[in-house]
Amino acid sequence: MALDPPPQVKVIRSTHKRLRDEFSECKDFSKVWKKHCSDNQGLKKYSEAMYELATDVWGTKCDGKDRTTWCKDTVKEYFHKGKLEEILEKDKRRQEYYEQNKDNFFIKNPNESTKTASFVPKIDEKIPTQNAQTASNLRKIYEKVRLLDVGSCYNPFHDIEDFETTAVDITPANKQVYQCDFLTVDISAANQSNGPDFDAENARKITALPKNHFNVVVFSLLLSYIPCPHARFQMCEKAHKVLTTNGLLLIITPDSSHQNKHASNMKKWKAEIEDIGFCRVKYEKDKHLHLIAFRKIPSNFIIDKRSGQNTKLEKLLNIPQDFNNTVDNTCL
Repeated sequence: MALDPPPQVKVIRSTHKRLRDEFSECKDFSKVWKKHCSDNQGLKKYSEAMYELATDVWGTKCDGKDRTTWCKDTVKEYFHKGKLEEILEKDKRRQEYYEQNKDNFFIKNPNESTKTASFVPKIDEKIPTQNAQTASNLRKIYEKVRLLDVGSCYNPFHDIEDFETTAVDITPANKQVYQCDFLTVDISAANQSNGPDFDAENARKITALPKNHFNVVVFSLLLSYIPCPHARFQMCEKAHKVLTTNGLLLIITPDSSHQNKHASNMKKWKAEIEDIGFCRVKYEKDKHLHLIAFRKIPSNFIIDKRSGQNTKLEKLLNIPQDFNNTVDNTCL
């Protein structure tokens, strides 16, 4: 006999189901989302439930990976412990091989689809080599990692000294989180040194996020909250815009099934997100979660034509709940 879930879980699941049902009925996501964002009472109830779950339930009874710890470890491994240097060295070797085997490769502009990517004869922008100076420069550049936590709720990264965190949510659970709807917020062409733009009458509300500014964007249990497959894809496109080159997009999405049950869907996610201008650099399947890290690739990133792209790309990121009425396993 299944145990009755905590009341917070019921709030989360009912909110997700209502969003999916409303989107299924009218198919106008912007209308559904606008209505959802105007439900202040419902949003406050959801925010409180998620905060209680994250701090009081998951924090003490977690039988899988801790999401915040995984993100922190992944970021530090990548920027501070040599992973990015290894990747840049691999890029360099690929570049050297490309010069001798141009028929096997092409250079993908991240703003173009795979089908229309340009084939260019040479690389205009040289990739940094792995040497002592580069390694030292990388560590200096990323001494403070600029991290954007989207759908943050309560800013679990606030006490990590190596991170300069901007936490946003449509309904913040505390004052460490800025009010911001990532789906609709503007992207400014501001210089990388500038931060977000704020509302003139509300210093806690972000009205625009800077382009090419953040080293990391975190989507933790966020995409499954969005009822529209195309809107999930658009969120990843927006993450690409605000990330610096070689920045990380960290996606954590729920799935309590065994590892291979939804493997084909995760393969499709990889293809769709990489077509935006990313390359997957890390993937783990936990008991309850998929944990994925994507790198924003340089504009001169070299693609091996022999690897081939056989997946039909639709600019959609589907989850199992899109196709049936299975129990929402967002809350573990």
